[in-house]
This record gives sequence, C-alpha cells and structure tokens, in this order.
Amino acid sequence: MSALLQPAPEAGYRYHVELIDRREVEKPTPKKLHTWIQVYLIVALAKILPEAFEPLSELDVLTGAQTPDGRREYICPDVQVASRTAKYEEGMLAEPPVLGIEILSPGQTITELFGRADRLVKLGVSSVWVIWPEKRRAWQVGPARIDEATTKLSFRLSAGTEPEYLDIHLPEMWKVLDRPE
Repeated sequence: MSALLQPAPEAGYRYHVELIDRREVEKPTPKKLHTWIQVYLIVALAKILPEAFEPLSELDVLTGAQTPDGRREYICPDVQVASRTAKYEEGMLAEPPVLGIEILSPGQTITELFGRADRLVKLGVSSVWVIWPEKRRAWQVGPARIDEATTKLSFRLSAGTEPEYLDIHLPEMWKVLDRPE
C-alpha cells in the first residue's frame, strides 16, 4: 500500500519501519519525554559541533546487508552526528555516523536499546549514547564497553578536531523533563 494511502498513525500504524536482519522491524512512535530529549540534544549538539559535523534526526543508515529479495537493510538512530561530507545513497546515510543516540520510547525495552547500540557499534559508530528519560539514566556504548554516565555524556570527534571532545551535561538535559505538563 502506498504511504499516501495508509491510515494515519492515530489509527494504529507506526511511523517508521527499519529493515534489520532480513525483516521489517517497526520503530515505536516516540512520546513526549522522548521528543523533549531528542529536540534538546539536536539543539545542544548544533550549538557545540564544529562546522564539519551536523546533528541529524531519524535518518536511515545503510548497514551494507541485503534481504534475499535485494532490499538494502538500514537502521534509524533517534539522533546521530555525521560529517557534512558524509556519503548518501537514496537519501540514506551510506557510512556510519560518528555518534549515534538511542532514546527509550514506550514499547521498547532497555535491552532492545542496548542491542541497537551494539548493532551501531558493529556498523562502525565509535560511540552510541543510550538514554532512558523516565529513569533519568544514560550510558555510553562503544567497542567492548558500556559505561553509565552520571554527570555528562561525552564523545571524541577525532584527533586534531577543535574541539576534540564534546560534552552534554546531564543535569541540564534532565531539566527539560521538569517542565509542567
């Protein structure tokens, strides 16, 4: 069915499908806390990233794998940071972003999010942040490591880049969740 002919998300359809491990996987529709954290991170990263990088929201990343019927597999992090010179194919990022961010949504488990982070790391993403807004917890995931962040989330862009390290301070990020409903 054409996307234009599908019922609206309110009718029970999910807004995004990923193609992972030769099957379509529905990505849950984000709710309020997820969206607040996502917007905060995009704005905060846009302010501190060097000009050579950009924050991106909900952009498909090709994994390099294909289904038996020839469709290209892709995963869609909630937020990512990519080089402004990154390669794209059919509107999808064709190389790993430098940072991936996964934010827990209703309908997901924290175990699923760590699995997504692991998949992104295996794809070549050097650091993935996993964020659980309701519990105000965050982790940094990289090759062979998972570290819980208590005061800040950090990541290294690359040697020789100014600034080389970027930090998002968690108390400031959690404040966006304190606004009245």
